[in-house]
Amino acid sequence: MPFQHPEEIGYGYVIERYAARKDSGHARYLVLKSGRFLQPEWLHAEHFARHLIDDSATITDVELEALLGYEWRSRLTMNTVPSPQ
Repeated sequence: MPFQHPEEIGYGYVIERYAARKDSGHARYLVLKSGRFLQPEWLHAEHFARHLIDDSATITDVELEALLGYEWRSRLTMNTVPSPQ
Protein backbone atom coordinates (compact mmCIF):
# COMPACT_ATOMS: atom_id res chain seq x y z
CA MET A 1 0.00 0.00 0.00
CA PRO A 2 1.52 3.36 -0.97
CA PHE A 3 2.03 5.96 1.75
CA GLN A 4 1.64 8.93 -0.55
CA HIS A 5 -0.81 11.76 -0.80
CA PRO A 6 -3.68 10.57 -3.02
CA GLU A 7 -2.97 13.46 -5.44
CA GLU A 8 0.47 11.97 -6.07
CA ILE A 9 -1.11 8.76 -7.37
CA GLY A 10 -4.00 10.36 -9.28
CA TYR A 11 -6.73 10.11 -6.63
CA GLY A 12 -6.72 13.59 -5.11
CA TYR A 13 -10.52 13.73 -4.98
CA VAL A 14 -10.91 10.85 -2.51
CA ILE A 15 -10.11 12.88 0.60
CA GLU A 16 -12.89 15.37 -0.07
CA ARG A 17 -15.26 12.70 -1.33
CA TYR A 18 -14.94 10.23 1.53
CA ALA A 19 -13.15 11.75 4.57
CA ALA A 20 -13.86 15.48 4.49
CA ARG A 21 -17.33 15.20 2.95
CA LYS A 22 -19.84 17.40 4.75
CA ASP A 23 -23.11 15.46 4.91
CA SER A 24 -24.29 17.49 7.89
CA GLY A 25 -22.27 20.69 7.75
CA HIS A 26 -19.26 19.07 9.45
CA ALA A 27 -16.46 17.05 7.90
CA ARG A 28 -17.27 13.34 8.06
CA TYR A 29 -14.12 12.45 9.99
CA LEU A 30 -15.04 15.01 12.69
CA VAL A 31 -18.55 13.55 13.08
CA LEU A 32 -17.09 10.05 13.37
CA LYS A 33 -14.42 11.14 15.84
CA SER A 34 -16.95 12.96 18.06
CA GLY A 35 -19.46 10.10 18.08
CA ARG A 36 -22.22 12.61 17.27
CA PHE A 37 -23.74 10.20 14.75
CA LEU A 38 -24.55 7.78 17.62
CA GLN A 39 -26.73 10.27 19.46
CA PRO A 40 -30.40 9.58 18.66
CA GLU A 41 -31.31 13.23 19.19
CA TRP A 42 -28.88 14.39 16.49
CA LEU A 43 -31.10 15.51 13.62
CA HIS A 44 -28.68 14.46 10.88
CA ALA A 45 -27.96 10.92 12.14
CA GLU A 46 -30.05 9.06 9.57
CA HIS A 47 -28.92 11.28 6.69
CA PHE A 48 -25.29 10.88 7.75
CA ALA A 49 -25.56 7.10 8.06
CA ARG A 50 -27.28 6.77 4.68
CA HIS A 51 -24.47 8.67 2.92
CA LEU A 52 -21.83 6.62 4.75
CA ILE A 53 -23.50 3.36 3.70
CA ASP A 54 -23.94 4.55 0.11
CA ASP A 55 -20.27 5.52 -0.10
CA SER A 56 -19.19 2.17 1.31
CA ALA A 57 -21.03 0.49 -1.55
CA THR A 58 -19.51 2.68 -4.27
CA ILE A 59 -15.88 3.19 -3.23
CA THR A 60 -13.46 1.19 -5.35
CA ASP A 61 -10.57 -0.87 -4.01
CA VAL A 62 -8.09 1.57 -5.55
CA GLU A 63 -9.82 4.58 -3.96
CA LEU A 64 -9.89 2.81 -0.62
CA GLU A 65 -6.19 1.99 -0.87
CA ALA A 66 -5.43 5.63 -1.71
CA LEU A 67 -7.27 6.73 1.46
CA LEU A 68 -5.94 4.07 3.80
CA GLY A 69 -2.38 4.68 2.68
CA TYR A 70 -2.50 8.38 3.42
CA GLU A 71 -3.29 9.78 6.87
CA TRP A 72 -5.37 9.21 10.00
CA ARG A 73 -8.53 11.12 9.01
CA SER A 74 -9.02 8.95 5.97
CA ARG A 75 -8.26 5.76 7.88
CA LEU A 76 -10.70 6.76 10.61
CA THR A 77 -13.45 7.38 8.07
CA MET A 78 -13.02 4.23 6.03
CA ASN A 79 -12.45 1.90 9.00
CA THR A 80 -15.90 2.76 10.36
CA VAL A 81 -17.79 2.21 7.13
CA PRO A 82 -20.04 -0.85 7.35
CA SER A 83 -19.57 -3.57 4.77
CA PRO A 84 -22.19 -3.57 2.00
CA GLN A 85 -24.89 -6.18 2.53
